[in-house]
Amino acid sequence: MTESIPVHIVTGFLGAGKTSLINRLLRAPELADTLVIVNEWGEIGLDHLLYEKIADDVILMPSGCLCCDLRGDLLDCLHDVLRRRDSEELAPFARIVLETSGLADPAPILHALFSDPDLAERTRLAGITTLVDAVNGLGTLERHGEARRQVALADRLVLTKSDLEPSTAPLRAALAAINPTAAIVDLAADAFGAREFLAESSAPTLGRASAMSAHGASVRSRSFSTERPIETAALGRFLELLSVTLGPNLLRIKGLVGTRESPDQPLLIQGAQHVFHRPTRLAAWPSARRETVLVVISDGLESEAVERLWRALTGVPELDRPDLAALTDNPLSPRRGGLLG
Repeated sequence: MTESIPVHIVTGFLGAGKTSLINRLLRAPELADTLVIVNEWGEIGLDHLLYEKIADDVILMPSGCLCCDLRGDLLDCLHDVLRRRDSEELAPFARIVLETSGLADPAPILHALFSDPDLAERTRLAGITTLVDAVNGLGTLERHGEARRQVALADRLVLTKSDLEPSTAPLRAALAAINPTAAIVDLAADAFGAREFLAESSAPTLGRASAMSAHGASVRSRSFSTERPIETAALGRFLELLSVTLGPNLLRIKGLVGTRESPDQPLLIQGAQHVFHRPTRLAAWPSARRETVLVVISDGLESEAVERLWRALTGVPELDRPDLAALTDNPLSPRRGGLLG
């Protein structure tokens, strides 16, 4: 089986503290065999570190990490570093940490990772960590759609500069309204080092079933849960119908699904826009509770339509079959053998 390299995405608006956090994490021995991809050297603030330049766009840091300068297309960069890794031009890094620019929307990055067949085979999304400035966070969320999307797509939200803000309660409430399923970590108060950063979550943080954000902006996050096992074929049709219903407004879907065919081995689901990564069959449930949880994140959420699809998935043996010829081709399509075909 081809090796799957975890990709950790670090995002956050301008001034959120991505540079400081990544610099601190890179000193930990747990990240010694890591490839870090950044847009420009200046953005990651490496001037005060001693390093060795081993190629025009790659440096070796004292910790053993490689750092790659992303100046062009992300897909080209990833293909290039994987090629050089295979040919032993680069050390065999065990993971990739991708730092986005402060104005980046993570959705196209996820789409690129999931839609490229080779990258989908060689890499997997390990998680999205979004940094939020506790001092300026509320204003940033109100003024900038990019910041709201960065929060909405996160698996983990990290508050920075909270020691400079008397109360983070209003900001926490705003973050929970946009993304009710993400864990919130206070960098000044909570333990958050390399081990916590590298931990891959096999399922979204469980919130209340069918909880939906009430934030005034268009970005919405909704979670669905059930303890009833789901037929794999029905799940594939549900995801396709969901992508058709929301179209390009579907930013991300993630979740852990218990299936009738293998109730002891849940499926890990990841998707961005209309493209879904090949689901991963886990060896076991991550906890004693065997509960399917799906989180749908979109720019505008047709709640009634999505609810109807969910009810059909969990309460009706068969979903109505759509015109599959009109659907976007993706690894979950029944035309290509369904979820596990």
